[in-house]
Order: sequence, then C-alpha cells, then structure tokens
Amino acid sequence: MRLAIVFHLTGTILRFLGIAFVAPLLVALYYKETADAVGFVAAGLLAVVAGQALRRRIGKREWVLRRVEALAVVVGTYLLVAAIGAVPYAMAGLAAVDAVFESMSGITATGATILTDFGSFGRGLMFWRSMSQWLGGMGVITLFIAVLPRLAIGGRQLFFTEAPGLTDGGLAPQIRKTAAMLWRLYVGLTLAEFVALMLAGLPAYDAICHAMTTIAAGGFSPNPESIMGYHSAAVEWIICGFMFLAGANFALQYRALLRGQPRALVTDDEFRVYAGIVAVATIALTGFLLQTGTATVTAVRTGLFQTLSILTTTGYASADFSVWSEQSRLVLLVLMFIGGCAGSAAGGPKIWRQVLIARYTLLELKKTLHPRALLPVKLGGKVVPEDVIRAVLVFLLFYLLVFAICVCVVVALGADILTGVTATTGTLGNIGPGFNQVGPLASYAALHPISKVVLTTAMLVGRLEVLTVLALLRPEVWRSLTLRAD
Repeated sequence: MRLAIVFHLTGTILRFLGIAFVAPLLVALYYKETADAVGFVAAGLLAVVAGQALRRRIGKREWVLRRVEALAVVVGTYLLVAAIGAVPYAMAGLAAVDAVFESMSGITATGATILTDFGSFGRGLMFWRSMSQWLGGMGVITLFIAVLPRLAIGGRQLFFTEAPGLTDGGLAPQIRKTAAMLWRLYVGLTLAEFVALMLAGLPAYDAICHAMTTIAAGGFSPNPESIMGYHSAAVEWIICGFMFLAGANFALQYRALLRGQPRALVTDDEFRVYAGIVAVATIALTGFLLQTGTATVTAVRTGLFQTLSILTTTGYASADFSVWSEQSRLVLLVLMFIGGCAGSAAGGPKIWRQVLIARYTLLELKKTLHPRALLPVKLGGKVVPEDVIRAVLVFLLFYLLVFAICVCVVVALGADILTGVTATTGTLGNIGPGFNQVGPLASYAALHPISKVVLTTAMLVGRLEVLTVLALLRPEVWRSLTLRAD
C-alpha cells in the first residue's frame, strides 16, 4: 500500500473540509455564541493544517488507485473527520470520549447521542450536529469526488468503497458526474423538506436541522424530545414521506424523479420488498397501538412514523416507544436488523442482502430434494454470481461476529442485556436509539467509557459495512506499506 497516495488523497479531503465549519460558525455568530464560534474556527484551522501536512508530491502522471488504498483513504478520512469534528464538542465542555462519540455519531449518520442537557449547548453546536449528519448521509467521500477534480483519479474505487451497494448504471459514464448528480438530488430533497416543514409551522432553524437529518437518515434533533416535542401531526406526516425517500436507493430516485423514468423504482425488487416491509410493520404496530386505546388516526401515523424511523435507521421518535408493549417493541427490534435499501442514506445490513439470503436459502432447500437441478439465484431479473452470494454470506457472518463482541463488552461493563443488544444494534446499524438505558428519550451518557469507545468503533464499522474496516487489519496490508507513490 502506497502511503504517499493515501496521505495525499486524505489530506486533500481534510483541507477542503475546513470550509464546512464556516456554516456552523456563522450560525454561532448570529446567535452571539462566542465560545462555540471559537470551537468552529479551531476545528476549521485544524482541518486545513492537518490536510496540508498530509499532502504529498506524487507527480502529475496518471496512477491507478489500488483497492487496499481506497479502503485506507475512506477509513482514514472518517476517523480524522470524526476527530476534528469532535473539537467543537470538546471546547463546549464534553469529555474527549464523549466528544468523539457524538462526532462519530454525526458523521456516520447514526444519531446515538450522549447529550443529556440540550439547553446547555448553543444553537451553533446543534446546527453542526445536524450538518455533520447531512454530510455523512450521502457520504463524505462522495461529496468531495463531486467537487474536487483531483479525486476524479481513483474516484470509482473510493466511491464504491464508501457506498458498496450503489450502482451508477444509467446515470453517467464518469463517476464524478454520478456523484454530482446524486448530490443535486440530495440537496433538492433537503430543500423540499425544509420548505414543507416551514409551511407546517416549524421555525426556520428547526426546519433546516430536521431537513438535513431526515434526508441523511441520521435522526439528530435540536429538540430533547425529538419530533415528539413539536406535537404536530403535519410535521410527522411530512417527515414520514422524506424518511421513506431517505431509505430508498438514490440512484433509482434520480432516474425516477429527474430522468422521467417513474418505473425505475416500482420495478426494482429491493424497493418492492422495502415498501412491503413498511406496510406490514405499520399494520402490525397500528394494531398493537389500537389495543392500548390509541385513536385510529394517531395509531396509524405513529405506527408508520416509527416503522420508517427504525427501518431507515433515522432514529427519530414521535412517541416514547420504550414503554410500548413487548409485541410492539419486538417489531421494532426486528426492523433494526433489516436496514434500508442499497444506495440510500439508511444503514443496517440492507434489504438487498436479506432478499438475496432468503432466495439462496430457499433454493438450497430445493436442491436437497433435487440435487442435480440447476437453480440460479436471481435478483432484479438477473442471475447473481456465486462470488456475490459468498460475499454477502461473509458480510453477514462478520456483522454478527462484531455484533456479538460489542454486546458482550457492553453487558460485561454493567449494562443490562436489552440495553447491550439494542445499543449495539443502534450503533452498528447506525440507527441511534434503542431500549432501556439508551431509549428514544434517553442517551448513551450513562454507559461505561470503554463501552462508548467500543460503540464509537461500531458506528464506523457499520457505516463502512464491516469488511471495509476489517480488511485493513490483515497482516499483509501492514507488511505492504511503503511511502513511495509508485
């Protein structure tokens, strides 16, 4: 692995990241939050200085970015962005572990928080929480590929390393144009939700914060009671619609909404399953809520909202679901292990993998009765190669392995089993809230510091889909390190 190239690309991204701190800086200055403004200036300068220090002279000749180098750039970028993004939190009074936890939760669009007293933090800092999720929702690397010409070299490797489920078929022959197209859609959806929330009565500040975190499937809210704190049915319905879009494949949405191909979504196998899961889970939750005496319209709205919030890994709360019946919480727990569509802002294992494993399992059962039959696995009308199926099986194996390790650590350090399971699911699946100690109106603050470090790592591993991070731990990667660019 050529460290000169890895450092150069990572430095290029970090140097540009410094500009991102201008927006929360302006918000802090507008609300006369001088201390927070200093934190954003410090973070911005640190990003520029660190980025410049990492950049190397690698010549103007063409070079091919290797797979392992793309992995290192993506993982290194997320680690450094989380570390630099933690500076404003640390300067606002958070301990180092808590600051990095909150920052990583933002940039990975997880939504797990350690904040307990929202009133002690300024609006500039809360804006940065939302904005960091917005940057991480579509993908930090994807953004910089779209705007930095230098990243066009090796951009394909970086693009699909950060978003392995996203395909660019039918969008643009050049990966930079594809990234730019997707970001235009992303920005357009954000602005549309912002306007809709303003019309529904939310103040401009709250509307833009929620627009950013909804489209990013992140779930951070400046309100300590999340969406429930606004007591607005109109706001909940609007957010439901945009959460649904955030959990669907953005490439297909681009074709359906901006290319005049409306059938692109409805003919997609994964999208149909996604819509079906939303419908079934909403009906189940509505039924359970009706049994508690909840009004019909409220039950439907709340059931749909929490189904979408958990399935798309957004993590908002329109009700305190931690006090719901065991049956209702079981539905939400199952949804935590599913996730959204490939190429969306949602986290989790992703629906396409679930569909593929289900079809593969059914065909294996048929082969026990007809061992000589040729029964290929199909997805979207196409035969899925064996190596893709093998990769999915390996992903799920390591996902469960990381899940089990994290649960054991969190429980061993004092958390109850339900807290351990849902805290791990909430961070590894980039969902945010769980049950008990980490419920929708609680936080991760009471967990052991080591648990917070483990769960911070789980957010990164989950955002980059497990294997991207674990592959870099192999001995041959470290043995191949060189400072040369050729």
